[in-house]
Amino acid sequence: MAELFDAGRFSDAAALFDDRAREQRPTFEASLRRAHLHLRVNPPQALSILNELHPRHNTAEFVRRESLLGEVQALVGDYDAADERFEAALKTARALNDGELIANVGYRIGRRFIMANAPAPAREALELARAGRSAEAAMDALHLETFVLSREGRPREQAGLLVELLRRVNPDQPQHMVHRAWATHSLAALARELYLPEAIAEVERQLSGTPWPDDWRINRFQAVKALAWAKALQGDYFNAFRYLKESRGLATDNAWRTMAFCDRAYLASAIGEERWSRQEMLEAEECAERWDWDSTRDEQSVALLLLAELFVRVDPAKASAFVAEFRHIGELGDARLLYRDDIRFKALVSYTTGVVDAALGQRALAKRRLDEALKAYEGMGYDWRAGRAALRLFDLTHQPQYLNVAEEKLRQYSSSWLYDELRARRGKTSGAPKLPPMQQRVFGYLCQGLSNVEIARELGRSEFTVANHAKAVLKAFGVRSRSALIAEAMKRGLV
Repeated sequence: MAELFDAGRFSDAAALFDDRAREQRPTFEASLRRAHLHLRVNPPQALSILNELHPRHNTAEFVRRESLLGEVQALVGDYDAADERFEAALKTARALNDGELIANVGYRIGRRFIMANAPAPAREALELARAGRSAEAAMDALHLETFVLSREGRPREQAGLLVELLRRVNPDQPQHMVHRAWATHSLAALARELYLPEAIAEVERQLSGTPWPDDWRINRFQAVKALAWAKALQGDYFNAFRYLKESRGLATDNAWRTMAFCDRAYLASAIGEERWSRQEMLEAEECAERWDWDSTRDEQSVALLLLAELFVRVDPAKASAFVAEFRHIGELGDARLLYRDDIRFKALVSYTTGVVDAALGQRALAKRRLDEALKAYEGMGYDWRAGRAALRLFDLTHQPQYLNVAEEKLRQYSSSWLYDELRARRGKTSGAPKLPPMQQRVFGYLCQGLSNVEIARELGRSEFTVANHAKAVLKAFGVRSRSALIAEAMKRGLV
C-alpha cells in the first residue's frame, strides 16, 4: 500500500486500504495515510476517516491529524473550520519545536490561502513551510512558492521555479510522482503561454520518463495538450499534431475529448487544412452532445468556449449557443482550482465572447470585450494571446495601431500561423495579393531564401506540394523567379 501511495496510484491504494480497514482495525498511521489518499480522490470520505481519529494532544500525531483536517475542510470550502484546525496544529508543532511538523503545517496553510486566492497570507505561510530540513519539505516549499507566484501574476518567475523543482525530481523515482505530475502540467501550461524554450525541453523530458499512473492521466492530458500548442507556436506542426493525437487518446470523458478535437480543428484550420478542420469540428460537436455539461465542475467548461470560437466562422448562431451553455453552467466553482477567479480565465472568456459578438454584428460590445482581453494578456506578458486579440481588433476596427501591437507581440512567434495572419493583414494594407494560409507560409520561407526541400521539412509537407504552392505564390505576385519575388516583396514593404 505504501508503494502504491508513493507511486501516485492513489485510487488503487485507497481501494486496498478500504478493503483492509473492513477486515481489521487500522493503526493510526494507516488511517492517516488512508485519509491522505482520500484527500485526493474523495475529500468527504477523508473528513469522515479523520474525525474517527482521536490522538492525544501535544503529540506529533495530533499535529498531523489537525493539519490534514484543515486541508480537507479548506477543500470543501469551510475556511473558518480549517483555520481553527491549522491554529491548533501550528501551536502544538511549535511547542514540540519540530521543524518538519511546522513546515508541513505551513505548507497546508499556504495551500488553504491559495484556494481562497489570497497570495499575501500564502506567502507568509511559505516562511513556515521553509522550516523543514528534509528533501521532501524543500520540494513542498518550492511547490507552494510556485502557487504563490502564480497568484501574484509572476508567470516567468513561476516557470523558472518549476524548472528548478523538476530538476530535483527523478522521473524514474515513483515517490516523486506527485511533484513531477503537478509541476510538469503547470510548466507545460506556462510554456504554452510564454516563449520558454527551456521549459519546453524540461516538459518533454518529464513526459518521456517512467509512465504516469492513471490517477495522473488528466494531468498528463493537459500537459501534452499544452506542449502541442507550444510546439505549434514555434512552427513545429508535425510534433504539435503528434502531441495532440496523444492527448486525444488520454482524454477520459467526452468533455475532455471535445477539447482535444477542438484543438486539432483549430490548428488544422490555422495551417489551411479546412476539410480536415471541419471533420474535427464535427467530432468535437458530437462529443459535446454526448456530455452532460451540467455535471461539469472544473475547467472542462473551457471546451464550450473553444467550440464557440471554432463555429463562429461557419455558424455564429451555434457559436452563440455554446457561449450561452457556458454561462449556464457557471464559471469554475471547484475550490481546488487555481483557474477560479483567475484573470487568465476571465481574459479567455472576454476574448471568446468578443469574437462571437463581432460575428453577430455587436461591434461596440465586441470591441470592449476584445480590448479587455488584450489589456489582460498584455499585463500578464502572454504575448501570443495579446497578439491574437490585437489581430481580431484590427479586423473589427481597421485601425493600424492594432497591427503594430500584433507585430510587437508576435515577433517571437514568427514561424507560427499567427504571424502568417499578421503578414496577410499587412499585405492587404499594402496591396499584396491575398494568399491562402499555406501559401502565406511558403511565401515567408521563400523570402528567407529556403529551398523547396527545406520548406517541405519546415512544413511537414512533400516537396511536390511545396513546389506547387511556390508556383502559385510567384504567379500571385506576377513574377517568374524567387529573386524577383523577394525584390517585389521588399518593394511592397512585406519583408
